[in-house]
Amino acid sequence: MSCRPSWFAFAAFALLAMSIHDAAGQGRGVPGDFAFFSARGGNNDIYVTNWDGREPLRITDDPGSDVDPAISPNGREVVFTSNRTGNNDIYVVDSVGGPAVNLTNNGANDGWARWSPNGKHIVFQSNRDGNFEIYIMDADGQLPTRLTNYPGVDQYPDWSPDGRFIVFRRDTDIYVMELSSGEASRLTAAAPLNQMPVWSPDGRQVAFMSTRDGYPSVFLMNADGSDQRNLTPKNVGDADADWVSRAPAWSVNGRHIFFMSSRPSTGLDTEIFVMNPDGSGVTRLTNSIGMDGSPRGRQ
Repeated sequence: MSCRPSWFAFAAFALLAMSIHDAAGQGRGVPGDFAFFSARGGNNDIYVTNWDGREPLRITDDPGSDVDPAISPNGREVVFTSNRTGNNDIYVVDSVGGPAVNLTNNGANDGWARWSPNGKHIVFQSNRDGNFEIYIMDADGQLPTRLTNYPGVDQYPDWSPDGRFIVFRRDTDIYVMELSSGEASRLTAAAPLNQMPVWSPDGRQVAFMSTRDGYPSVFLMNADGSDQRNLTPKNVGDADADWVSRAPAWSVNGRHIFFMSSRPSTGLDTEIFVMNPDGSGVTRLTNSIGMDGSPRGRQ
C-alpha cells in the first residue's frame, strides 16, 4: 500500500512536534551508552557498549546482516536494519538482547531508523514507492506515512531535538524539512556528496559526512548551514583512498562525536572513534577484526 503525504498528515506531525518540544536538551538518556554494528563474530550483529567501547554486549545473533542501530531515548530498545528476511527491514530488540521484531515487513528496502525525541515515533528511509523517500511510523511499526515526495534520492534522516524538523540527504546535499509544513531548505552545496547528517543535542549544530575534500570525512556546520568545516582531515602524505571517516553521532551530553573510520593507523580496517566537537582528542574505541560501524549514542 502506498503511503502518501497529506496536509492532514503534516497537521498531525505539527501536533507531534508541539507535544515533544520540551523533550529536547542534554538530559535525555544516560550519557555514554552507544550502539554499533560489528562483524567481529563473522557477520554483522548489533552491540551496545559503554562510552569508552569497553565491555561490548552483543544483542543480536543472526546469519543475516544487522546494521545501523539506534537506542531509544529511554534506553530500553534498539532499532536496526537487517536483511535476515531477504531484503532490508527495520527491527527492534531489547537493549539487553532477545527476540527481534520486524517493524516494517515490506518487500522494499527500509533502513536508517531513528527514534523521535519522545520515543513514540521512528523516522526511516524506504524505496517502497519506487525511489528512496523519508517515512515516519509509530514505534510499533503502525501507520507508516511518507514525508517526502521527490523524484530523486531522500535518505539518512535524523530528528531535531525539539521534534519539529527532519534533516536528511536529498540527492547529493543535506536538507532540513519542517514537519508542520513539509517545506525543505538546502543546507549544503558542496560537490560531490554530503550525507548522514545528525543534530547536536542542543539543536545548534549538525555533523555530517562529506567528500568535498576528496575523501569521506566528518564535517560540522551550524544548524542553518553556516560555518562548514572538516573535523577529520587526513594526515599529510596519506592517500585519499586510505582515509574514510563517516556516520557521525553525538554523545547524549553533546560533548563528543562518535564516528566510524578506516585509515592507515587501523590497517585500513573500519573501527569506531570518538572526538571532541572541534575535532580534537581523536580516540580509537574498537580494535577488532572486521568492520565496526554506525555508532549511535542514546538519544
